[in-house]
Amino acid sequence: MGSLLSYRISLLSPISFSLAFNDYGFELLSDKAVDMQEVLDNDLFTTEYLFEDLQKSLNSTEMARRKFRDIAVISGMVFTGYPERGVKMKHLQSSSQLLFDVFKDYEPDNLLYLQAFRETFEHQLEEGRLRLALERIARQEVVWKACQKPTPFSFPIITDRLREKLSSEKLADRIRKMTAILTR
Repeated sequence: MGSLLSYRISLLSPISFSLAFNDYGFELLSDKAVDMQEVLDNDLFTTEYLFEDLQKSLNSTEMARRKFRDIAVISGMVFTGYPERGVKMKHLQSSSQLLFDVFKDYEPDNLLYLQAFRETFEHQLEEGRLRLALERIARQEVVWKACQKPTPFSFPIITDRLREKLSSEKLADRIRKMTAILTR
């Protein structure tokens, strides 16, 4: 959902985001201010064009390419080797990628090619759950509040973001500093 929403916000004006997410939510971090009222007024949570927006917001072609390798093996399009002498994964990968590219360029309506995208969206991206969540959010009243300090639910995401930065301080010391700033 974070990638989808950041893509939709970027359609309003050029912007770059850093995305972070965990079990509690996601964070879109940018060095540019975002007019949230304008964003919310432009149907941010609509399910219209969901499939197309997901394709554009994620590298769905690469994800489908990886899924196609399994489909090509199961369908018998790629030879996996004899029982005692299997083909190396590198060869399976290059063979399936070649087939994927041929279907993409010359037969985009091939059922196995389309199945790779369908499985990617249904299983890896859980498009159905995302659609239900967007429909539920669209029916509710969205309340936007600018917070001066991080909220309790944002703390784990901020901690994860801090962990990814290069620092000679221990994470516990950095968290202690951050909580000291918040309690001022």
